[in-house]
Amino acid sequence: MVSLIPLFLTGFMVLRYFNEAYQSKVDQHLKELVHKHSQQIDLFLKDRLGDIRTLARSSSYYLLSDQEYLSYRLKLLREEYGNVFVDLGLVDDQGIQKDYAGPFSLIGADYSKSERFGPAFSNEHFVSDVFLGLRGEPHFIITVRQNRLDKFWILRASVDFQAFTALVEGIRIGRTGFACLINKKGEFQTLLSQESRFDREPFLEFINNRPAGENDRVVRHRSPSGQDYLLAMAP
Repeated sequence: MVSLIPLFLTGFMVLRYFNEAYQSKVDQHLKELVHKHSQQIDLFLKDRLGDIRTLARSSSYYLLSDQEYLSYRLKLLREEYGNVFVDLGLVDDQGIQKDYAGPFSLIGADYSKSERFGPAFSNEHFVSDVFLGLRGEPHFIITVRQNRLDKFWILRASVDFQAFTALVEGIRIGRTGFACLINKKGEFQTLLSQESRFDREPFLEFINNRPAGENDRVVRHRSPSGQDYLLAMAP
């Protein structure tokens, strides 16, 4: 007993500290990974917004009112970025889409009462949440507002939901790891398999109660199915 008890105590302490050090290392790795990818997603959105801002500022209202010109600009964007951009639309200050280039019949569409489109009327530029909209398919929009005499007009672009989901899903760790985006209401902004869904409480707590200066967090969470997860989150 004199020889074994110190041996067991030493072994227990070594195992405990090794486990704590290992968990800390894993948590730090996840934080760094999610933080870097959140920056990549922000950069993607910033670059796509820059594309639409450049188009809006370099083209007049009358040029964008030309169906052939708008279709040509959409063609150039799709050649440069693949299928990231779905369509382009020119919206007047009454919320009516005066011209449109894309696969849907949306000329004359009225956005004046659209809750998702509303911020586009009062902001110089705007990136929406994912929504179904008039086309009935998930997408999100990027808008740029420009002044014209005593009125204004808005250039609107839709971003392909599948292409954006693929960008986020590229963040994977191991066999069961997955990534998703969630908005401030706790709504998933990318596709998730059924087995990957669990309650939104950890995300909402991070979104609503995040201390100033906290840019990432790792928590341990058990899903309703009883599966334990490590959740790494970054804004």
